[in-house]
Parts: sequence; C-alpha cells; structure tokens
Amino acid sequence: MKKIILTILLCNCFFTFAQKSKTLTKLETDELVNQICNNLEQNYFDSEKAKALNSIFKKKLKKSEFYNIPTDSLTKKLTLLLRNQTNDIHFYIGKSKPNIEKDPIKETPKQNFNGGFTEVKILENNIGYIKWDRCIANDEAFRKIKSALVFLEGVDKLIIDISENPGGDGRSGGFINYHLYEDQSYQSLLMKKCVGEENWYQSEVAYNYSDAPKFFEIPLYIITSNNTGSASEYFAFIAQEMQRATILGQTTAGAGNPVTMVSMGEYFMYVPVCEIVTYEGKSIEAKGVIPDVKLTSNDWLNETLNYINKK
Repeated sequence: MKKIILTILLCNCFFTFAQKSKTLTKLETDELVNQICNNLEQNYFDSEKAKALNSIFKKKLKKSEFYNIPTDSLTKKLTLLLRNQTNDIHFYIGKSKPNIEKDPIKETPKQNFNGGFTEVKILENNIGYIKWDRCIANDEAFRKIKSALVFLEGVDKLIIDISENPGGDGRSGGFINYHLYEDQSYQSLLMKKCVGEENWYQSEVAYNYSDAPKFFEIPLYIITSNNTGSASEYFAFIAQEMQRATILGQTTAGAGNPVTMVSMGEYFMYVPVCEIVTYEGKSIEAKGVIPDVKLTSNDWLNETLNYINKK
C-alpha cells in the first residue's frame, strides 16, 4: 500500500513538474508570436508603433530568442518586451482565460460594491469621507452615489479615498465630477484617440444634470495608492491638473490607456486600443499620478485627518 501511495505521489510530482516545465514547439512559438503581431496590427492604437513592434518580434524570432523557454517564462518575456518598447503597462500576455480577480487590470467589477462607494461617513470636525472602491456607471450606481452625496451635504471638507480602486467604467468619474466642479472646463482637459481614428476628441463623458448636492466650494482631498488604476487614476489626475484637490498617499499604478482583450487559442492578450492625454500631451501611462503629500504611516485616513486639521 505504501509503495502504491509513493508511486502515485512521485507520478503527481513528475506531472506537476512537467506542467511547469512545458515548452512550446518551434511551430507553436512561431504561431503565438505571429498572432501577437496580427493583434498589434489590428488593435493597437498606434499603427506605426505596431509595425515597429512587429519588426522587433520577427527579428527576435529569427534569432531564436523565443524558443525552448517554459511557457510561463515566455509569456512574461513577451509581455515585458511590449511594455518596455511602448512604456504602456496595460500590455499583457497570459495562458488560458484570464482570472479577473488576480489580473492586474480589473476593468469590469463583478460585484455591485454598493454603486462603487463601500463606506460613507461624517468624521470629527464635520469632515465627510467616501471610500470609493470601484468605478461603476449605471442608473443604480448613480442613485446610490446621489444618496451618499445627500448624506454628506453640509460637510466642511471632503475626503475621497480611492486607494483600493482599480478602475472600471470612467463615466462614474464624470458623474461624480459634476458635483465637485462649478467650472465645467475640467470636461475638456483630456483628449482621446483610438485605433483607426485620425482625430482626437474629448475623453471625459459630460454629465450636466443631477439634483444631488454640489460640493463646489469645500476643500477636497483624494487618497491614492499604487492600487489606484485606470478610471480612478483619471479622477485623481483631473483633480490635480485642475488644482481642485490635494492628492495624498502614493503614486498611482500608471495604467491609463483603455484596453481590449483578444483570445489567441490557449492564450490571451491585452492590447491598448486608445491613448488619453491632456491638450498639452501629458499622460499618466507608466507614470501615474504623483501625490502632493506622501503618506507613510499604517493609518492613512488618520494621517490625512491630521494633515487637514493642521491646515
């Protein structure tokens, strides 16, 4: 019996090792790289850069730089090559179907998250606090956001904590911004150009009607971290560029360009399909939003309150 168990364990260990050590054949590697090149040509927003990337991939393929590499190492190598050549951290190549919970770019939240706001409260000294953990944009989310703003009406200062917000639907930021800015020029700060388009156009989705309370005059503080990504980064970026808020925390993820996911048989690929910049050409891609005040303690909310109360 012990010999049988030992044999089974050895077989399992060998099978696991074989799985981890699996490499693609030369033909399979060629096919994967060619699929990547085709997807770049069809989906990447910068057509000239796509051609240059394809040329790099084919040269490296000719030099046999992608052969005889374990699949996990190969996908990492291909991902890093794309990111290093483009300075766009949204590029990603993986095996099988992506796990939304583990993937670094979480564009589509599965849960409601109560409209995106997971905590709303009024703190000492009449300071309002919102924990905003997902960017969700639909009628139900907007109703819940409005209810939160009604609850906070009359606060003297407002903190919006997006330190755990990986992004989502950018329209949620546009909706919330309508309650924070009296001057609507913020709506034209960002420009967007997507694959196949020749002209730039306004990126921010404009919302110009809501009966929820407005917070135009009160000081605004936004807490960010390296987990703050995509749509939530643009919320902080707009506030910083418009000098509407003080940003506290850590530099954001720098994942600014919208992406599409393309299936490639047993593999998948994230390809940036749009570029977003300010009128002056400033981008947060691979740079992030740098906070005005760096937070260093284990309790960022308390540290933020101390900062506010000292002003």
